[in-house]
Amino acid sequence: MKLDEIDHFSHKDNLKQDRNKGPYKCDGCKEPGWGPRYRCEECNYDLHKECAIYSSYMSHPFYKNCSFEFLESPITNNRYCNACGRDVLGFVYHCYATGYDLHPLCANLPCILQADGVELHLHDKLSSRCGKCHNRTLWGKVRGWSYRSSTGYEFHVSCVKKMAVENWEKKYFGEGEKNDLAMEITNPTNLQLTNIRGSNSGKGMISKCWKIAKVVISLLFSILTGDPIGVTTCLIGSLFS
Repeated sequence: MKLDEIDHFSHKDNLKQDRNKGPYKCDGCKEPGWGPRYRCEECNYDLHKECAIYSSYMSHPFYKNCSFEFLESPITNNRYCNACGRDVLGFVYHCYATGYDLHPLCANLPCILQADGVELHLHDKLSSRCGKCHNRTLWGKVRGWSYRSSTGYEFHVSCVKKMAVENWEKKYFGEGEKNDLAMEITNPTNLQLTNIRGSNSGKGMISKCWKIAKVVISLLFSILTGDPIGVTTCLIGSLFS
């Protein structure tokens, strides 16, 4: 659905579609985003597309017996998203039967991502350790969702989102360089290349693995920050130039 201008219950003025590539904070779910959004320029009010154009009720394949209702705010304090593990502070999909919560952006994550010959599948738990935090759970018994590639890479949705948020905060508060986002992705000290095994992995194999890993992470960055085309193109271009 493509709407250039919408009337939204959360704001007195109509919101217009804005394609600015800069970072912003969604005034609906209170989560960060980049790229296309719905915006009131006069009030500096922004919404993710998923927060602006929502369903009153929805289901999710991971929770077959759940019916999620769109709420303007969490039912109680100290709620977290079952997908990414981050706090729920605003708009949320809530299942009253199970108590599950999902950020609108997380609730609409695609089950399959594809780019440059890499295919990622969304899962409700990890099969191995996360390439970023090196754990299979987020905290306590909270597993969190993950994206898994056929090439052996697996990352918590939460961990990639955290990297994105950290870079967003640097940009938002003016503390980061222009290319911080790409630099974070290319930092090998923070990532575990789970598909490099054994002592026979030469420089050529490691280089190839890093190239695939960068595509994987750039794909995840792009979808978790709400810009599945523009950011991916930008990141891949900067990573491999």
